Amino acid sequence: MSERIFIDSHAIVGRRGPKDVETQYETEVLLEEMEWCGIQGALVSHALGREYDPTFSNRMLLQEVKKSPRLYGVWSVMPHHTGEMAPPEDVIQEMRDHGIRAAKMSPRLHHYFFNEDFCGDLLSALEDEGILLTLEGGGMYGPDILEPSNQVLLSDLDAVLTRHPRLNVLLQNSRWEATRYLHMLMTKHPRLHLEFSNHQANHALEVYGGWFGVDRLLFGTGALDKSPGAAKSFVDYCTLTEEEKKLIAGGNLARLLKLEAMPPPYKKKRISDPILAAAREGKPLRDTLVIDAHAHIAHEGAAGVGFMHQPYSDAPSMFERAKLMGISQMHISAWLGLWADYRAGNEIVYDAMKRFPRFYRGYAALQPQYVKDWKKEIARVHGKYRMGGLKPYYPRTDLPYNDPAWATWFEYGNRHRCYVLLHPSVNFGPEVADLAPKYPDMSLILAHQGTSFKEARRGIELALRFPNVFLEITLTSVTYRVIEFMVKHVGADRVLFGTDQPMRDPIPQFGWMAYAHCTPAEKRKMFGLNMRKITQRVRW
Repeated sequence: MSERIFIDSHAIVGRRGPKDVETQYETEVLLEEMEWCGIQGALVSHALGREYDPTFSNRMLLQEVKKSPRLYGVWSVMPHHTGEMAPPEDVIQEMRDHGIRAAKMSPRLHHYFFNEDFCGDLLSALEDEGILLTLEGGGMYGPDILEPSNQVLLSDLDAVLTRHPRLNVLLQNSRWEATRYLHMLMTKHPRLHLEFSNHQANHALEVYGGWFGVDRLLFGTGALDKSPGAAKSFVDYCTLTEEEKKLIAGGNLARLLKLEAMPPPYKKKRISDPILAAAREGKPLRDTLVIDAHAHIAHEGAAGVGFMHQPYSDAPSMFERAKLMGISQMHISAWLGLWADYRAGNEIVYDAMKRFPRFYRGYAALQPQYVKDWKKEIARVHGKYRMGGLKPYYPRTDLPYNDPAWATWFEYGNRHRCYVLLHPSVNFGPEVADLAPKYPDMSLILAHQGTSFKEARRGIELALRFPNVFLEITLTSVTYRVIEFMVKHVGADRVLFGTDQPMRDPIPQFGWMAYAHCTPAEKRKMFGLNMRKITQRVRW
């Protein structure tokens, strides 16, 4: 059987601002990471095409793509009416002359309307020439919410595709909250394509493949902001057929770019890291304990949770998904328990624990504005239900974690050496600094510390000050090299694997850690050994 060839449909190189000092941007780093992950080609845009001037950035892009035949350039384009860009026919010829097969527009950053009056001539030229247009969009909760970003409005995209039905468009950086809008758009417009570096919805490839077929689904990484291994794992571990995976991995993009040949495979090299080797082959980890320290759950048969499409989010579905990666234990709180009704949510968690007693472990959710008898509630969730975790949730209680309203619960957690998962709050650092010495026997797990290097720095500072503070990684950002950054500064003993599923699929979060440039021993600690130590401390 021929090797699965991956061509990244969404990579960005070049200097940009603002940039964290740790963020990689060099083309050479991208090429090294592509080989590390087994990604044979990449469609690359230059950051200055979004942040400066399209014409200038295109000259910079040509210098970068010359560094490897594995790179395919994306031309930054905009309307020509103000004289900042050549007319569409000249732009098309320029692209032909340089072998460029895709274009990118950034209407909101460049301050023009994405509609027929402003862009019609350019869009028609791209449509007639069969050139793929890439756009970033779909990250908003609604189609017409104006955000200070590069996101094209989905309502504008709908109108453009209606006027230009033969235009092939690749939507990049979409997020899972946009699924209900995208279902309508993709149903209506058969040439609208989607990449999944940011759209990490639960079972997304299988769900969208079932809705629209896999011909319109593309592998993309968001490199080097995001971990390429996270995106590659999403394809490798999904449950589609091999032929379907090949199309998503690179076949569909090769067709859209009209490539004469696929990029060649890399020369075979021995991989000494067994975790990386398993991930490269899409196999579950057999000899590594994998514990998901941060997950959620919905009611039986759930396909959505109010504002968000969220399929396969009940206990049996999540258990089956976990097998693909070798996750052997999952610590869950109910979305319902955090969002609105803690008592009904805790019942959902307890039911999952009873049905899968060796797999699910519970975080209890309590909301001070509803609790009338703390002793009774604590006896139920920790005594009867045997939940070793506490899950207060600032975004829905609006209470700081050092507010006295939490004290009774936290005092219990400290006496029994429980563990508490803390979602960041407005004044998170000082609150954690107040809690950690006050409750030294309770393990404080700081959620989403891999969000960014800025977030990781705050978590590292707290972990260095307090031995009962741990850093959990998960978020859609799957920030490239942030896990290595945390390990370097605080040690692998203090970092925990989590997925936040089923809001997002667990596979990219798994791939983020599996492809990290850490030793196998460090990965084993983070994947499960650290969380096992935390849970074994609990006094019942």
